Amino acid sequence: MPTTARKQHRIGTGGPWGTGLLLLGVAAIAQGIGYLVPRTAGLPGALDALGTYVPIQVGGIFWIAAGAYAVAQALTPPQSHHDVWPLVVMTSLWSLAYLVHWSILAVADGNLTRQWTSGVAWGSLAALIICWGRCVNPPTKQRR
Repeated sequence: MPTTARKQHRIGTGGPWGTGLLLLGVAAIAQGIGYLVPRTAGLPGALDALGTYVPIQVGGIFWIAAGAYAVAQALTPPQSHHDVWPLVVMTSLWSLAYLVHWSILAVADGNLTRQWTSGVAWGSLAALIICWGRCVNPPTKQRR
């Protein structure tokens, strides 16, 4: 008879932390696929500008790689706090792309667009992933 209420599975996330990592990984893969498919409309200004240096499909491949790593780690517990770093890197790069583009437009053209809000949103997500990534899995035994 098991000493915990948790079911034993061959594949699983090991708990809420692994489930969160799985969800983030799936979202990153979806994000990457979105950058690989042909677009009928243009990209947002920052990503369009970034695309002049590096094709956006390269970013899509990196998003998919980061997501696949997260999914693989999520399904093979126990996870490590370091398993979130590929996702943090990608969200930070996206934040940086928006903030740099906004800064260049503001200084060079005096054009104060709202793209800084996208930079802040991506940066906030990166910070949230870092904070969440430092959390530990809850105890497996019920409290008395």
